Amino acid sequence: MLQITPEQLEKVEALQLKRDSRELLQLLGSAWPEVAAQLQARWPSFVDVALEQAQQIGLRHAADLARYASLCCLWGANFQARPRFEWAAAIATDPQLSPTLRLHQLTQRSREELVRRAAKAAPTGDALTPAGFDKAQAAIEAGLARMARGRAVFLDQPPPPRPQACDLSAVTFAVAEPKPLQAYQGQDGSSRRVDLAPWAPQPETLSAPLDEPRLLPVLSRAVGGGASARLQLAVSTQAVCNAHHPEVMHVSGTGRLSWRGADTARLSLTLHAPPSPPPDPKLGPAGIAYGEPPDVQTVSISSCGIRNAGAPLGKLELGLQVHAATQRLVEVRHGALPAQAWPVEGEAPALNTASTACRLEADGHGEPVPAWLKAWQGLQPAARAGLEKLFIAWSRQMAGTSGRMEAEAAPLVGQADVAWGWQHAADGAVALRVRGAIDFAALVLNLKLGGELDWAGSRARISLQAQGRSEWRTTLAEGQDLEQVKTSWRHPFALSVEAIANGQPALLSAGPLAEGLRGAIVGECGLRPRPDGRGLQWFYRLAIEPAHVRLLRQDPLGGAQRKLCELLPALTLIDWSAG
Repeated sequence: MLQITPEQLEKVEALQLKRDSRELLQLLGSAWPEVAAQLQARWPSFVDVALEQAQQIGLRHAADLARYASLCCLWGANFQARPRFEWAAAIATDPQLSPTLRLHQLTQRSREELVRRAAKAAPTGDALTPAGFDKAQAAIEAGLARMARGRAVFLDQPPPPRPQACDLSAVTFAVAEPKPLQAYQGQDGSSRRVDLAPWAPQPETLSAPLDEPRLLPVLSRAVGGGASARLQLAVSTQAVCNAHHPEVMHVSGTGRLSWRGADTARLSLTLHAPPSPPPDPKLGPAGIAYGEPPDVQTVSISSCGIRNAGAPLGKLELGLQVHAATQRLVEVRHGALPAQAWPVEGEAPALNTASTACRLEADGHGEPVPAWLKAWQGLQPAARAGLEKLFIAWSRQMAGTSGRMEAEAAPLVGQADVAWGWQHAADGAVALRVRGAIDFAALVLNLKLGGELDWAGSRARISLQAQGRSEWRTTLAEGQDLEQVKTSWRHPFALSVEAIANGQPALLSAGPLAEGLRGAIVGECGLRPRPDGRGLQWFYRLAIEPAHVRLLRQDPLGGAQRKLCELLPALTLIDWSAG
């Protein structure tokens, strides 16, 4: 790839200037014949100095060089550094003005000076009157048009026009959100929709360039979801160049719209929120406390940014973060798993799935969540399957078919409701608000395992029990880290061993056991991020820590013997999620 260094670029510009100066020398001489005749042999040097001064204030295009040199023909070379031309020095050194704008304002102010001088005294010559100045300027523009046509690739391409005053005077805007917006609040143990305090900012007027981009947070609705927010816009201009300015352009996720000229005086722009994507076939809709990202929209109001005096307003751009005002509520009810004994004799107790409910509501309208309801209805079967696995593991360690189990292990018995959605804070910012109440018995446990152990003909009855009740009750508050909304528990096993007299001289008993070998039922439940990152989901985990027994065998002939036996291995009984 060809790369040009700054030094090389400077040489290229010097060569281009040398080439342009020959054409501009002739053009300026035809527009200002009296000045060329007066300077005679010094005329080429005068033009070269004028072109160099034009470059010093940032002008690069041949047309701009010629226009600046024309001002030098009027006032003299380096006129902005001379006395009584402080106005020219102020314009030429103003950092807020672009080089092209400096040239435009120097030209406009020069004509105003000619008009002022002509009003005070009789003109001294045709070149120093406003009419003479206009004539010279017209000649310059006509010559530049001929030069442009001579250099154009396409003959029908028009030459660039001379800059005209075109700028904004002020822009007034205000956001009007749909009313009323509602949210869910807890009242008397249930959730009801209440009106939110309206957010209605006062109209704001911009008449100066923005130091930093403006970003307006907005609550609105998607297309077809009801009334949407609107941006009320009023545009006033100081001057316009043609029917194409000012221009207002609204860019959103659905496309772009533009208005030009007189149509921009007063506008009411619809700000639609982004639509909710279709639910995932497996996971259902977005999870708990998920807010769809806003549609980042822009409204730009532009002009040429050219004023006859002062810094221009130019182009203004407003950023809008349009959030969906949808408020959602999920309500869950879950019953207890019936107690059961193993081995099962006859028909197992029916599961209490009829009392299980999971309902999702959006702005008062129910939304189907078959995947969520199916997951909640599957919690009791999952718990029963886990207990079945526990009994099988226990029976493997028992002698013959002596293994028995009675279990009441009911997970997440109770109810919960969680509401969430984008809402305005007191300062107008938009944040995701979450509220709710969780009232569950995380685990209702009464587990009894029994059977017989056999060691070389010696037998003992063994019992392993675990009991307890773990609660998960909390109120979701604003600003709370929802990933920390969870609870955990540990219910240790209690072991007893009783020798069986079966004619064997050796008897079995239990010896001392370290705490880490006694085993326990452990679990955790709460809210966690979904795999797809779209909100949170319920989760529940129940597991077994390995349980052991240290058997002692007292044999009158063989002496005492010891053996560490594993009663239960590490098992995962329930690994469940919903939402």
